[in-house]
Amino acid sequence: MFLWLAWSISAAALVTNQIVFRGSGVGPGPSLGVLSLLIQAVALVLVGRGDQIARIITLVFVVIAALPTPMLPRLVAERAVFSAGYIGAGFVLKAFGACLLLTPNASAWFARR
Repeated sequence: MFLWLAWSISAAALVTNQIVFRGSGVGPGPSLGVLSLLIQAVALVLVGRGDQIARIITLVFVVIAALPTPMLPRLVAERAVFSAGYIGAGFVLKAFGACLLLTPNASAWFARR
């Protein structure tokens, strides 16, 4: 659930950045953004089915989501609250979801699949 919520925030941010800010805000750009969202969605569906590789792909996306977090103080200082908010919220949700994927109960569930 947390990972899908993070995905939804990323999708909303991509659409908002492209429509409202005409691509000038923080973000990967439309083609890379859509490709990333597509890969994440496929990985999340496969995680739901117990696929170990998809779980690893999901963890890689958490690491990628951590990369822009050092920009947060600068974004806040520049009053780019929308950008800071979606970067921060997306990372926190992905990190929390990833932690849940690594619990003993999750590991046992993936092992049974």
